[in-house]
Formats: sequence, C-alpha cells, structure tokens
Amino acid sequence: MYKSLVELDLKEEAEVVAFNGSSLINRRLEGMGIRQGKKISRISSQYIRGPVIISVDGHQAAMGRGMATKLIVKPVNTNGL
Repeated sequence: MYKSLVELDLKEEAEVVAFNGSSLINRRLEGMGIRQGKKISRISSQYIRGPVIISVDGHQAAMGRGMATKLIVKPVNTNGL
C-alpha cells in the first residue's frame, strides 16, 4: 500500500516509489539523496505543521511538510509478515 511520507509511522522504514512534485521539488529531493528505490524512515515531525525529519543512508535531513506530502513511499515489512 502506497502512502505519502507524512503518513508513515515514526521509525517505520519505507521504500521511495515516486515524487508527485514539480521538477524543482524532485531535484531538491534527489539532492538530499532521496531517489526511487531508496529506503528511508521518518524520525520525527510536528503534529500539524513544521518540518519532517527523515533518515536516509544513515544521515538525517529535514524537509517541509508540503514537500514530504509529495514523496510517495511503500512501507517495508520488517517483521516478516
């Protein structure tokens, strides 16, 4: 099941599937090391507003909530079910 990055549970790992943003947003995401097929996880975020902190390739990065909603991911099943 696909969802946006902001819909992920905290510490849940997911695979990047698509970007639903403009070419500028897509380039910014790629500049942060976020590409299709990469594994990322949401570290923290504010409830309604504010930045979303993610982990990708062992590094943490922050992005705005609007950008995070345009990042489509597929949760990775880590418990073998």
